[in-house]
Amino acid sequence: MTTPLREQILRENFPQIADLRNQVHISYWSDYHLISQSLLNQLPFGRSLGPTTFYQYIDYQFDNLLIEARRNLLFWSLSGANHFNQTPVTQTTLFFDETFFWHYYIPVRTREITEAILQGNRIRFLSRFCLSQTQVEVEFNEIRLRTTESGTQLVYCHSKEYTYSWNHPLWEVNITNHEQMLVNPASFSRPITEPNAFGRETEYQEHLEQILSQPDDFSIDTQY
Repeated sequence: MTTPLREQILRENFPQIADLRNQVHISYWSDYHLISQSLLNQLPFGRSLGPTTFYQYIDYQFDNLLIEARRNLLFWSLSGANHFNQTPVTQTTLFFDETFFWHYYIPVRTREITEAILQGNRIRFLSRFCLSQTQVEVEFNEIRLRTTESGTQLVYCHSKEYTYSWNHPLWEVNITNHEQMLVNPASFSRPITEPNAFGRETEYQEHLEQILSQPDDFSIDTQY
């Protein structure tokens, strides 16, 4: 395929490309930093997911996620994406940015999340997304509540992992934590105590305002 024709196909099919280096709510494990914006739009990093929002995402958005994941593999192939060592890019892994999530987003939503947990609602968040030539992995962690002498603290633990193999078109669900206690769980992880914004406080705050403009739902929708 000639270079001009390839560039035309890329412009027509991938009009917007996201640079992961500019995404303050995401960290990534790869020396290649470009993905399609349409794939990024399918990944709700940087915010919490109440029970209704979580299951709506699982039930109705996973098909779109797979479509955009396939298209992103095509984008890498057509664009000739290579790593520093000139090997083709075939996979990437994205994680939630701990500084943004725990030191920007959570402080604003602590009261609502705490009340939801005390009412028995599970609050999850997208913690990891992995795309490769063989499969897609989507992992969620869960926010829980710990009581201390000075009050309460939000902590987190593993929740669920979804894996989709391109060769076997079926989502495999792995429950990575069977503990039911939403308050004072036996096993948990504490959030980081010190933010690490690297002088990007303005970018963090701007993205926080963007996420806060989206509707949040921390309870069960009985009709759903």
